[in-house]
Amino acid sequence: MIVYGRRLLVAALVTLVAGLIFKVSYFQDNAEAYLFPAVVAGAMLAFSLVSLAREAFNLCVDDFQPFPFGRQWPAILMMAAGVALIETLGMYATTFLVLLLVTYWYSPQEQGARRALHSLAMAVGFTLAMYGLFSLLLKVQVPRGWLI
Repeated sequence: MIVYGRRLLVAALVTLVAGLIFKVSYFQDNAEAYLFPAVVAGAMLAFSLVSLAREAFNLCVDDFQPFPFGRQWPAILMMAAGVALIETLGMYATTFLVLLLVTYWYSPQEQGARRALHSLAMAVGFTLAMYGLFSLLLKVQVPRGWLI
């Protein structure tokens, strides 16, 4: 019962934060400039409301498998390095490098070229999807650096 109450409280807090983010991003003077943040904030709010409803009506399956925090440190450090390098290398080059490293580090223990090829394909595909979304579709100005 205590776990249920705690999870419900966390879901309510996440919904509250998502609602505040939505309010800040949606109600701006220049609505066109804030379109993408408003869409993301709206999706966050919708997902958090679904999560809150699932917790409130006890519809969640309790099959949580914890992922040891020690195994998360390499990804956290890689992403922090990526954030630090984004102004120097540019958004797409930094994204590509971080995705390549994270997918290589956490991929199943395949050996050699197959592991590198899967990581390369994932990093290229996701970077191209980001380029298509941000630069071509939404025309968002992204940080530029030495590379793209």
